[in-house]
Amino acid sequence: MKILVSNFGRQYTAALLSVLERQGWLEGFYTSLAANKLPGILHRIFRKRAFAQIPAATITHFPVLFFFERLLRNLFPRISRLTGDLFDKNVARRIRASKAPIIITYENTNRATLKSAKKLGKTTILDLAQIHHEDVLRYGRWFLPPQRLRVEATAVNPRKAEALKYTDYVCTLSSFAADSMIKNGWPASRLFTVNLGIDPERFSPKTQYAKSGPLRLLFVGTIMHRKGLALLLRAVENLPPQTVTLQLIGPMGDAGDLLRKHAGYFNYLPFQHHEALVQHYQHADVFVFPSLLDSWAQTVLEAMACGTPAVVSENTGAKDAVQQGGGWVIPANDLQALQACLEKLLISRSEIEARGKKARQIALQYTWAHYQEQLTAALTEIRRRENILPQ
Repeated sequence: MKILVSNFGRQYTAALLSVLERQGWLEGFYTSLAANKLPGILHRIFRKRAFAQIPAATITHFPVLFFFERLLRNLFPRISRLTGDLFDKNVARRIRASKAPIIITYENTNRATLKSAKKLGKTTILDLAQIHHEDVLRYGRWFLPPQRLRVEATAVNPRKAEALKYTDYVCTLSSFAADSMIKNGWPASRLFTVNLGIDPERFSPKTQYAKSGPLRLLFVGTIMHRKGLALLLRAVENLPPQTVTLQLIGPMGDAGDLLRKHAGYFNYLPFQHHEALVQHYQHADVFVFPSLLDSWAQTVLEAMACGTPAVVSENTGAKDAVQQGGGWVIPANDLQALQACLEKLLISRSEIEARGKKARQIALQYTWAHYQEQLTAALTEIRRRENILPQ
């Protein structure tokens, strides 16, 4: 079978494309920018947008839309919807010439594409990087400003709801995301869960666990309100002095105000190369990720692969791994629960070590090979159900 893929952004699409290419299933990929189709210096500047694992000839990109959106998005917040719609309409026209029976799309830039695909008799799949849009709005009340909530309710969610009308199957990243879809009316029979993976060879386990001293806490991720950092910083402030240290690592998002408000209770690094980041994972006693909304959270698996157990919220998709014994799962947006968990860990060094060693073994299950197996199985089952002949 042949498959088309359309994503204005990047997300984890490179992993999906790699699997499709290895299986011989990829007919074409539409995106806003693919650096491997750009000349010399532009290729180097935008190398993070390269899709080197697939032939450049397979890719159709729209760099004018990409640069237009990049230049104007800070001045005109609605520009992303405009460029996304233009991309969507372009893809919708182009797929008419394709004989591929399946198309995979991503949220926000896929309404016209999905509608066109259904008219053409194609099977449509949404590769969902988030949870159901109604739950995004519900949990968003914890961290989004009122104006952004209004935009989500009146502009974003109606578009997502319309796109779902033309969607046959949804792939989610976790049980958290899958449960969100089912709770909001999506049939479980048309839902598949495909976990993202890590490369275990890049994350070696620590060789020893601290028996005493301050509890070393680590957070790795974008510094934003959605990650539950307000809870984490308040919990650390409330613990007895000198009993914990907190290291924050990640690019600055919308939570600079939190760092200013809680200055003195953490150390912050905006970026670390891979080798240094692994050392931070190994050095930490506990990885803490109390997110208010994350359909997965790759850094949780990375920390676990280094033998560091994790504390995550119920709204973190990677809890699927943590709850197998690699750490602790607490209610979302619950300061008391987070603080109580950290207080317990101050006197539970033996349990930290036991769960850390277990965390490493659990993380080894979540590889890119496992991702490939899950994705291939899901697409093979969809092909069977839709009576699509192998090509």
